Amino acid sequence: MFETTLISGDNLFAMWAVCITIATLAILLEQKSKLGGKLGSAAIAIFGTLIVANIGIIPNSSPVYDSINNYVLPLCIPMLLVNCNIRKIFRESGKTMLIYVCVAISVMFSTTLCGFIFHSSDPVGAASVAAMLTGAHTGGTVNIIALGDTFNINQDYISAVSISANLFLIGYMVVQGLLANSKKLRALYPHPHIDEFEKDMDGTASAAAQYWKPKHISLLGLALSLATAIVITAVSNQICTLVNATNAPGLIKQLFGSLYLVMTLITAILATAFPKYFEKLEGSEEMGTFMIGLFFVALGGAGNISTMFTVGGMVIAFYFSNAFFSLAIPMLIGRKLKWNLEDIMVAANASFGGPTTAPALAIGKGWPALIAPGILLGVFGYVIGNYLGVMVYNVVINF
Repeated sequence: MFETTLISGDNLFAMWAVCITIATLAILLEQKSKLGGKLGSAAIAIFGTLIVANIGIIPNSSPVYDSINNYVLPLCIPMLLVNCNIRKIFRESGKTMLIYVCVAISVMFSTTLCGFIFHSSDPVGAASVAAMLTGAHTGGTVNIIALGDTFNINQDYISAVSISANLFLIGYMVVQGLLANSKKLRALYPHPHIDEFEKDMDGTASAAAQYWKPKHISLLGLALSLATAIVITAVSNQICTLVNATNAPGLIKQLFGSLYLVMTLITAILATAFPKYFEKLEGSEEMGTFMIGLFFVALGGAGNISTMFTVGGMVIAFYFSNAFFSLAIPMLIGRKLKWNLEDIMVAANASFGGPTTAPALAIGKGWPALIAPGILLGVFGYVIGNYLGVMVYNVVINF
């Protein structure tokens, strides 16, 4: 966009300073301001860096962004998945798991339907967008990167879709907040968490600050967390290299030749098989969350506003369709089954935004009992979202 910027992309220390500072400021604003708490650190990081990069302060390309995408992002995935004990997810998430499954099926129906509609004009494009947004809206926008990598989609297009997805996610969360505050909806659904919060409001500290309060973290615990994550990443990368070097069918390479898919599968298996070890990995959630904050910064920094307009009507149609079905169908079923309004919102957010935004919604709205289910469901979405995306891709492409 700019031929020269205030800070050169090759000025590595300065670029790292900008990226880490913006990620830190995003966390600070989320915890210390009401507006920041509503937006969430991910949105602040993305759009804060997007602005800085599009007014000529930092460039849209830098080796620092490449390092974050190639090393920091893969490394943070196992750290965020240390609590992905599948047995625990099914046991502790209760009714919200059923609602999450309902939302995920709704998203798959929506993306497949849109994929069929646009198939005749652009079969590969329709299948690729269907895959990326199935992954994004059943486990969070990070899955867009994984599925884009799986299907070798142009990096500029992946970036544009990712930024647009986060823009829509902000709107989605705003709509959810309005729905949760609607007196008409409260008359139709049980809402015990809202009642409890409004009864106990004291206005002392932000919900985000309360959740991220200091914990016991030791040097050994941090070392074990980092070592475990990097070993899983290295093993996963080696498996992908071996699979991609074979003559295996395309579907096998899609499932077991993509780093993000393989590492999520391995981490989920290990966390389920050895829960006591993974529960002792101190600081993993904190480090993983900060690292993914750096990814959001890099995503915003690489986002050229003019490139975002390459996201055409087809992608926008997918977004609106997914947003509508992910809320409408669970709310219709929930009306009959008397699901709590808050459970529907958190499960839908875990599907649409992932394990970073679902707890942010629960924290921001003052529903502490739904923080853990939101994280667990979002983590579960990380694990299955990419596989659901591969499934939808193959259905649409072969339509």
